[in-house]
Amino acid sequence: MLSLCAALCLPLSSMAQAMPAEDAAFVAATVPVSVPSPPLSLNEHPEIRADVFRLLGYARGSYTQDDTLVALQVLDSMQSLDDITRTMLPDGRSVLASVDAGTHGAWRAAMLFDPQRKLLALGLVNGHCAPACLPSTHAVLTVFLPPGAEDEMAAPLLVWARQRPPMLAQAAPEQRQSIAVVEYITTRPGQPGWEPNDVPSGFPASLLHLLLPNAELNSNSSGDEPMPDASITLRSYADFHWVLNTYAKLAKGAQVQGHDDKVVFTGNDASGRYTVTLREPDKENGVLITVASWQTK
Repeated sequence: MLSLCAALCLPLSSMAQAMPAEDAAFVAATVPVSVPSPPLSLNEHPEIRADVFRLLGYARGSYTQDDTLVALQVLDSMQSLDDITRTMLPDGRSVLASVDAGTHGAWRAAMLFDPQRKLLALGLVNGHCAPACLPSTHAVLTVFLPPGAEDEMAAPLLVWARQRPPMLAQAAPEQRQSIAVVEYITTRPGQPGWEPNDVPSGFPASLLHLLLPNAELNSNSSGDEPMPDASITLRSYADFHWVLNTYAKLAKGAQVQGHDDKVVFTGNDASGRYTVTLREPDKENGVLITVASWQTK
């Protein structure tokens, strides 16, 4: 899971010293981003998706949805084609932002980049949905930072969060969204997406090295099906060819069949025969990895 940075949750009222001029300058430096043809939202952009998973890894949490991958919650909050903005800051950094159109921007996310386009921090306006969400008048800004980063570095994301999307800005004063709390989260991108105790007891230990740690466990079975004897399905949001090349090394010596969006590795080890099936039904939902074992009787 993600760790709360020194359990730091700051009421936005404690930041009242932020000057209106700062907001005005931010708004003045913000411009709409033209959507390419064919249309591609931020959450569909391969580089954006890779950046988000690189920072957040496969941690789970409850921000815009209850107990799901945090990276997916952030990406879902950047799915609008009509509301994508970029803000150029005086020091060369930039903020790229979008919204969840289904919530009229109540859930929205922004990425803070350095001048060389390295992702420095992520901001997510959310409702701490666990499972019920907080009212929009008490929204939370969650700032995700890499290990070792200082909270102050992400200050532009606080200014960004105060700028309500048009639909929210038109609400009556007593119904307008306000950021009630700002919290800083230090991410643990290298933490595995599953635990050893998630693996069924009947799964061969000799095949454990075929289970990518940077993936989420989708399903598993052991002993309940006549064929195979045991299987585990993982989901990775890495590039399909990266996953394919990784398994070419992990399953060295196995036979390979398939092409495009489905590849099957077939091999043998001390436990019997095994297969690794890689499938990518579509780019948005990642690569499905099924490791199956037919054990020698």
